[in-house]
Amino acid sequence: MRGVSLLYQVIGVVIGSMLMLDALAQTEPYGITQTTSTVEQTDVTTRFAETLELPSLIEVAVARNPKITAAMARWQATIEQYPQVTALPDPMFMYGYYMRSVETRVGPQRHRVSFSQTFPYPGTLDAAGEVVKKAIEIERVKHEQVIRDLIVELKLSYHELAYLQRAVELTQQNHDLIASILTIATARYAEGKATLNDVLKAQSQLAQLEYDLILLKELQLVEHANINGILSIPSTTPLGATVPVVYEPLDVTLLDIEKQALSKRQELRIAELAVEKATEGIALAELRIKPMLKLDLMTIETGKSLMLDAPDSGKNPFTIGFGVTIPWSDLKNSSKVREAEKKREVVTANKRVLEDQTRVALQKVYFRLENARRLIELYETTLIPQAGAAIEAAETWHQEGPKSIMGFLETQSVWLNFNLARLRAITDYQQNIARLEQLVGGKIDDSHPVQ
Repeated sequence: MRGVSLLYQVIGVVIGSMLMLDALAQTEPYGITQTTSTVEQTDVTTRFAETLELPSLIEVAVARNPKITAAMARWQATIEQYPQVTALPDPMFMYGYYMRSVETRVGPQRHRVSFSQTFPYPGTLDAAGEVVKKAIEIERVKHEQVIRDLIVELKLSYHELAYLQRAVELTQQNHDLIASILTIATARYAEGKATLNDVLKAQSQLAQLEYDLILLKELQLVEHANINGILSIPSTTPLGATVPVVYEPLDVTLLDIEKQALSKRQELRIAELAVEKATEGIALAELRIKPMLKLDLMTIETGKSLMLDAPDSGKNPFTIGFGVTIPWSDLKNSSKVREAEKKREVVTANKRVLEDQTRVALQKVYFRLENARRLIELYETTLIPQAGAAIEAAETWHQEGPKSIMGFLETQSVWLNFNLARLRAITDYQQNIARLEQLVGGKIDDSHPVQ
């Protein structure tokens, strides 16, 4: 029996290893490979002090984040269940001592040793193994899901930080320009060539820009802390300048994205595996109500008979026995099967609900994506060029007299706001792509252009 148990354990280890190797090849929805040992040897606290590149951040995050470590451990723990459920029940060894020796014709009986082994109904252990295989696959997909969510979280924070850094640069440039205009306006006011309103307008606009700079820099610290948390390093670790991701509009329809999501999204794959697991659970429940066989082996230690001429004196008797359980309670047994069937109904309904929720979520995110794209086109093709032309016209304020100072300040404010709004729209677009990737389950395939 020990050989049979060992065989099951070996099979379990082999199957678990195969599943792990196969899964590691599939847990790369973003093309990320897990190089934990290499990353851990790198001083992460100084690696990103000068430049932040999104691919490098993702690589380090996947290797270091404890959420992924925990997901991997849960996956491995589930693999360890396979040799447990597919092995025979532990055999029973029993020893009995006769408090009062039993005298028989062949001699006194003083000790009894027995061994018993239970055998589940044929196919029960295999069915239990199939259930665990589905559980292993579910944990593998959950591990992939954790990686996906971590990458999406990092992308959202990275794009936000990139926006804030560009916004600070743009606002600082505008601040320096308004400060120089305030100097000129103050000098002109002293000469009587500008109005007090021009000076006050420049001062108020400069104060607003100073406040905006403080706010933007503080928001940068928030994103720094978030990224450091994802990298699992101290929140005060300095981070360098981001390398902006090039704005590339997706050329794919909502219908194509929906098809990808329904086939690739990890939550839906988990729901499908849960249905398959529940189906295997029904088969297991039907087998577990079947009779189980029990084998008993026993021997009794017998001493020498007091009768010197007794045949077979001192010989130990050996017995072999068979037993079978009797599933007499039909109510109890049938309820086990019904319970398994209802569980399948639950997970099947949950899968349909999740499909509906996925479609709705895709619609919402895709709308925000398209709205951001339209705003980008509006600012780049119409509003910003118009504001730039207005600035060129307003730059003649020093030749046209004192009334043009306020007009130039207003025009410059509009130009700044348009450029900031364009940056915000690009950031929103990139962040919504990341949210779509989370709903799709990985990179969006836009290799087929929209017809």
